[in-house]
Amino acid sequence: MGRMSWLLVAVALLSGSVYGEDWRVGQTWVYQHQGPRPYSDGLSTVQGDRVVTVLGIKGTGANGRYLVKNVFGRNDPNPATSHIDAKGLIHQTDIDSLATIAFNPPIPAFWTGLRVGEQRVLKTTMNVSGLSLPLTYTVKRLMDEVVIVPAGRFTDCIRVQIISSMENPTGGGTSRTKMDQWYHPLVKNFVKEKIVTNFQAENSYAATSVLKSFPTGQ
Repeated sequence: MGRMSWLLVAVALLSGSVYGEDWRVGQTWVYQHQGPRPYSDGLSTVQGDRVVTVLGIKGTGANGRYLVKNVFGRNDPNPATSHIDAKGLIHQTDIDSLATIAFNPPIPAFWTGLRVGEQRVLKTTMNVSGLSLPLTYTVKRLMDEVVIVPAGRFTDCIRVQIISSMENPTGGGTSRTKMDQWYHPLVKNFVKEKIVTNFQAENSYAATSVLKSFPTGQ
């Protein structure tokens, strides 16, 4: 797998940024983003807002999936569309028209079921371009917090910290990413998210997204 293909796989880890909770087609969340594009080489700048949109619903019943697109700025070269079921589990992510990544078992898009202080480990496999790549999530719910963002003040935000680790298929040992998310049920998505790419490595860097606007009255 070449370097660009590896980057596309890494982008899929970001799919944990959304959560399916009674969404409607057309709903959009807009975030102000600071820092490079997560999972990039660190040199990629984000021009404009990060936008998460429910594009549609594919299938019905237990086979129904929300199609949720995640775009970083105006010139995002690798927008990602996740297929998320009604329980909030991500089954696959399409990286524009370049690659499709399937998760087996599917992964929670947001860990709302954890109690404060509880930690959980999930092992899954990402299948892409004929390769099966083991991926481990170590997740802990921290204390709830008040978060103030451009969209307003949100009390009792559920804060979860997620460390994902995977052996780099191009060599170089284990790739780790740390993601802190603050979720609020009124928003039906995250209010704030901080991602540290290459966590604990010399070339690590942080990127933060904070909520500017979200669907209301629906």
